[in-house]
Amino acid sequence: MHIRIIHLLFFFMLQGNLFAQSFYIKGIVVDVETQQPLANASVFINNTTIGTISNAAGEFELGPFVPGEYEVVASFVGYSNLLYVANLRSSALKITFQLAKKEQQMRDLLILPSETRLRYLEIFKKNLLGESTAGQRSKIKNLKDVQFAAGSNKNEVIAYCDTTLVVDNPELGYLIYFDLIDFYFNERTGESRFYGYTRFVDKDTDGETKRKWARRRKEAYEGSSMHFFRSIVNRRLGQEGFSMQNVYRKEMKRDSGITIQINASGMSSMDIAVPVTEDSILHLYSDSGYRIYELKIADWLRVLYKKNTALKKDITKSRLVAGQMVDLTVAGIRPILPRTPILIDYRGRNLSVMSIYYDGMWVYERLANMLPEDYNPD
Repeated sequence: MHIRIIHLLFFFMLQGNLFAQSFYIKGIVVDVETQQPLANASVFINNTTIGTISNAAGEFELGPFVPGEYEVVASFVGYSNLLYVANLRSSALKITFQLAKKEQQMRDLLILPSETRLRYLEIFKKNLLGESTAGQRSKIKNLKDVQFAAGSNKNEVIAYCDTTLVVDNPELGYLIYFDLIDFYFNERTGESRFYGYTRFVDKDTDGETKRKWARRRKEAYEGSSMHFFRSIVNRRLGQEGFSMQNVYRKEMKRDSGITIQINASGMSSMDIAVPVTEDSILHLYSDSGYRIYELKIADWLRVLYKKNTALKKDITKSRLVAGQMVDLTVAGIRPILPRTPILIDYRGRNLSVMSIYYDGMWVYERLANMLPEDYNPD
């Protein structure tokens, strides 16, 4: 028994030392053809406020960091961005970014009448920034740089931008620099998606404005997908006000008397919700330097939050949202493909962004409602 206790103490001491260390990401940014350093290149951790500028020799340093996975982005005017997924496990990391000059991409550019372009821009802003007060108040400073390309049919809206979009968010107090990689919207089905590299800059100020932004950020955090992922990896769902249900979709014959959804084969389906806990669906996926968990869910995961979130109150002022409860906020996660691993690291960072759909109120979490990954509500 005494040997076991000593071993446990030794293990915890090792873990404590590991996470007390300060890891840095260093490197250089150069032109891929000439190998000449690029001064004043922007290097940042995607979806955070953490960033820097390369010096005259093209060198940069970011940190300190705890162990984990970090998406490091390097950008320079006139060059294509590069993203490097850095796995910090036991030491500092050095990266050489070799940037290539942007080539003119061959796109089927749409030359739109003025009225149609204005309508497309409204679609773009609504789906990128969101329908909330924050989305409506946020302004894209260089919206004129957004262009549109032809889709496979007339219902599709495909947008692109060759420059970094600059978004002023006065509701939460951020300037957001967004490098758009993909934007898609289908006017017939309502399906929308966007993806890009994001850098947040805190609009630093003092006094009442700073306190107001802190209050609004805390309200945006409570009940959000970020709050949920952090709570589940820390085994604090109940304390933080969340509960979960694994939802199974059961196919039944049409004459069963219960018809929720009918498909082409004449079958109907019924959703069966089973309450679950963190331990029943969160499983260790990898533990090499830092922990990564897999979230094993059924057809989808229904998430309930103990009260009406600020986003729900905001959205439901102007529209009816199906599936919500009076005094609770309903959200959820659906895998895009069955049995696709949904991975989360020990910090609560979603590593499977491109593998899931959000459901319920989390559908309305757009760029203007998002918080940087290094946000701390305390």
